[in-house]
Amino acid sequence: MRNGRARLALALPRHRQQLRALKDREMEDLFEAYALASGAIESLRNEYPRREELLLEYQNLCLDMQAEVVAFLEGGPAPDARQPEGE
Repeated sequence: MRNGRARLALALPRHRQQLRALKDREMEDLFEAYALASGAIESLRNEYPRREELLLEYQNLCLDMQAEVVAFLEGGPAPDARQPEGE
């Protein structure tokens, strides 16, 4: 979990202090998921031949988690809680 929190702090420098101070069980689960996904990116980048499609999928997953964390920290709705467009 600390690894995921630290990785997010590197990816989101404007929110480092908030991330370090955050005590939320749901976010702890997200930190763990982020650690696993970012670890998978590292592994996929070292593969030869690269599985570009899978690498892109994990990169997008990490970006989605970053957006969710930022929305949580800024007090807005999490991206997955928004209504689909057109409804």
